[in-house]
Amino acid sequence: MTLALNRSSTLRSRWRGRFTRWVRGPTLARDLGIILAIKFALLMALKFTFFNHPQAEHMMLPPEQVAHALLSAPAPHPSRGDQHAR
Repeated sequence: MTLALNRSSTLRSRWRGRFTRWVRGPTLARDLGIILAIKFALLMALKFTFFNHPQAEHMMLPPEQVAHALLSAPAPHPSRGDQHAR
C-alpha cells in the first residue's frame, strides 16, 4: 500500500514540476499550444457564426441534384470554338 502511495506522490510531483516549468519559462511548445488553441477557438466561432445554417431555409435542393451540378462538366458553347486555330 505504501509503495502505491509513494508512486502516486512521485508521479504527482513530476507533473507539478513539469507544469511549473511550463508556466515559468517561455517555451516554444507552450507558445505554439496557446496560439493553436486560440486559432481553434476563433475558427469554431466563425464556423458556428457563419456556416451553421443555410441563409434561406426554403432554398433546399435534393442531394442528387447538387451532386450532378457539381460533378458534371459544363457543355461547351457552340459559338466559342478553338480561337487559336483561326
